[in-house]
Amino acid sequence: MTAPSWESFLESPAGRTVLAWEEGACARFLSGETGLRALQVGLGALDCFASSPIAHRILIDEAVCPSCTQEDLRVQVLADADALPLENDCCDVVVLAHAFDRHPKQVEAVAREAARVLTPNGLLLTFFFNSMGCWALKERIFSSHRTLPGEGAVVSMHTAKTALQEAGLTLEGGNFGVYAVNPNKNPSSVRLPGWVDKAGDRWWPTLSNVIVLTARKFDAKATLVGKINFAAATSGKTVSATFKNTANSQLEPHDAANHS
Repeated sequence: MTAPSWESFLESPAGRTVLAWEEGACARFLSGETGLRALQVGLGALDCFASSPIAHRILIDEAVCPSCTQEDLRVQVLADADALPLENDCCDVVVLAHAFDRHPKQVEAVAREAARVLTPNGLLLTFFFNSMGCWALKERIFSSHRTLPGEGAVVSMHTAKTALQEAGLTLEGGNFGVYAVNPNKNPSSVRLPGWVDKAGDRWWPTLSNVIVLTARKFDAKATLVGKINFAAATSGKTVSATFKNTANSQLEPHDAANHS
């Protein structure tokens, strides 16, 4: 049995479930991110910025999005994911919508390009199919049962995390998702998580079919940390800086960035 195309996959119950979960993930991660420009690379059927306050939105893909309407605020640009026609440090948010899946041999190049156009302190999201997910494992055992689109390949968590880190990004978090398919054709009723997804996130998170990772771009610059006694410094005494770590060190129980 041949693998479905991306178009037929997105029209299937599995595809609709994936889109609904990813739209919810974008709303969670991007609703509080501000800036001048947001970039989406790939999969125009997924409206990543529906809940984003950023007005200037760009969609870059290799083909025109057939499902995008005139009300869609994203400006469509035809280009390759590993050669973005944008300047350095120009996008406050970058979303790689299954760009790794569709370019499995150029994962490192895609990650480098996304990091290049991302502004300092900018946020990157990447969605990809899990190589250890239920759909991928089923296809390895039963080759006649194909669920995932065939124009690409599933990506391992290790490959995605390594590519982002080697591109100079700092992993922040992420989520596992989509353990079951919702057969309902009404998009408003497909919103997840359902009870199966809640159970999956609790008991077998790494078997999810979809993973989203978040990473941020930080500049390596010298930063004054804490308070310094300048009076003591002028008197020739030993000076020490005291600081308090205010970063939240508590991760979610199944934070995707905390798994290998």
